[in-house]
Amino acid sequence: MTALAVVTEPLQIPTGVEREILARIDRGGLHICEAELRHQLRWRESENEPLLDVLCELEHRGLIESALHFRLTEPGRSYLPADDVPRRRCGTGIPWKVRS
Repeated sequence: MTALAVVTEPLQIPTGVEREILARIDRGGLHICEAELRHQLRWRESENEPLLDVLCELEHRGLIESALHFRLTEPGRSYLPADDVPRRRCGTGIPWKVRS
């Protein structure tokens, strides 16, 4: 499942920009969020294509993979019962075997 929108016509991404994006994603390890990538690249929508469109094009070409991540906002949390305690979270949910 992809987190990015569908781009109707291929973007012309300058080679230098493409390499920089791929390098930053590679340095991010297992995952890097869009906000962190935007910060590292110092990406300005006014100067460049929208970053999500560029990432969508790179994913369409098979160069990167994306995944959706969700978190509750304060308004979302207000819908839960007052005595609700979130379950303890650990791990990444990635179905890899852990070596002992």
